[in-house]
Amino acid sequence: MKKLLLIALPLLVLSCGRDYFRIEGKYSVADGKTVYLIDLGLNDTLGVTEVKDSSFLFLGDWDKEPSYVYVGNGKERVRFIMEKGTVNVDIDERTVSGTPMVDAYNDFHKRFYSFDAKRNTDRKALSEKASVMDPDTFNAEWEELDRKYASLQADLADSLIRLNPDNLLGAMALEDLSYKDFSRFMELYEITSEEVKSFPAVASRYKSLAPMERTSPGKMFTDYTVPSGNMDGTPAHLSEYIGKGKYILLDHWASWCGPCKAEMPYLKKTYEAFRGDRFDILGIAINDKKENTLKAIEELSLPWNQIFNATDQPSEFYGINAIPHLILFAPDGTIVARGIRGEQIYVLVSKELAGQQDSQMK
Repeated sequence: MKKLLLIALPLLVLSCGRDYFRIEGKYSVADGKTVYLIDLGLNDTLGVTEVKDSSFLFLGDWDKEPSYVYVGNGKERVRFIMEKGTVNVDIDERTVSGTPMVDAYNDFHKRFYSFDAKRNTDRKALSEKASVMDPDTFNAEWEELDRKYASLQADLADSLIRLNPDNLLGAMALEDLSYKDFSRFMELYEITSEEVKSFPAVASRYKSLAPMERTSPGKMFTDYTVPSGNMDGTPAHLSEYIGKGKYILLDHWASWCGPCKAEMPYLKKTYEAFRGDRFDILGIAINDKKENTLKAIEELSLPWNQIFNATDQPSEFYGINAIPHLILFAPDGTIVARGIRGEQIYVLVSKELAGQQDSQMK
């Protein structure tokens, strides 16, 4: 493992035209706390230093291509593209600035995710009008909000990726795009370099697209087994619940997930209104200790069935890499919708059940 020269490099050397890096950091912890500089692509430790007076410094030669790194200790860390020059890192605030690629990504990231905030504001305003709106109109307007802001984000990412198809700036933008527009992700993936394609996050997202395609709306559900998923520790199978003649709303969640808990009032409203022979909810706790799941179930008063101890199954079979993620299945197991949130849950289930009843009456 090759270590970079840290701190001891005389400053006069830096003025002689050599390529160098300098990371000036803020970290409000006790003196002596270790700070690591890790190359995420190579999973290699580039350097180690210590905090003094809430500050730390990495300093050394830099004669290589930009690398994706993190600086910090454990979960308290900041990720960024490292290149020659000076970077300022604030671990307390999780911010970084200084070099051209770092600042370019910061600008992109700020604009890209500002659309999420705008979308959520519009969703909230729409939800407040749900009770006086026709369900079909509400659902159409909700979906239009998603399309509108996803399209704006995709356009922004598209521009940055096409300008940087062979470096880490393009790779990071491509990863962000993958969570917003998978079709555009696949399109742009094909024009990027092998370096971008092999960027760990991009490679992982590309791999997840296959199960997402197999489990898109209109497709039949894919069964899988969680080895100790039942309350008594026996294996749990999705097919025990799905495809049995009821609409099933599958809620992927965890006790540690704040946004998951924020969805629970909408799930409860839907459950209380429609539970019975035609509709039910199934929770599946992901990467969560069973005791923590049980505690959260009690605290949140969740009355529906649960599968415990899921690990990589939802990601492997359904391409789920972020929670909460809700999937509505039809009585025969066909996937009706994925990624529904908030008031949309109640509206969509109400619409589906009404449509089923109308069909049965004909």
